[in-house]
Amino acid sequence: MVAIERKEDTMNRVEQLKARRRELVAELGSLEEIRRGSVVEQFVERVLKDGRKVRRGPYVLYSYKEKGKTVSRRVTKREEVAIYRRQIEGFRRFRSVVTELLAIGEELSALGLSGAEEGVKKRRNRGRGEPGGRMDAGTGGWVEAS
Repeated sequence: MVAIERKEDTMNRVEQLKARRRELVAELGSLEEIRRGSVVEQFVERVLKDGRKVRRGPYVLYSYKEKGKTVSRRVTKREEVAIYRRQIEGFRRFRSVVTELLAIGEELSALGLSGAEEGVKKRRNRGRGEPGGRMDAGTGGWVEAS
């Protein structure tokens, strides 16, 4: 009786995970404008001839990493700042969705393995040579030995 309840719980959990995965995949499809990086405001201090410091800015900078190096560009049009920020937020959401999809995939894989292990009898090889099969690298499936 306990095994039946566990199997039903597992099946319910699998359905919940698959439903959430469908929602996330749909959300990924709706993310159109994404941009990695960040937008920051930069101020520049300058020392005048008489020794006074003058602070100029803010200058809006868009920065991102490319091949391990930081690339920065000034955003000169004020209306573009909101667009950059929206696109960067879209990328952050993209990463969040992909991270959640990965976690769901790993949990589904673990549940699939635990369910497969219950139905498989373990056999011992009693000195009769190698087990009868191998993993096919092309398909990922099991190929029985001839």
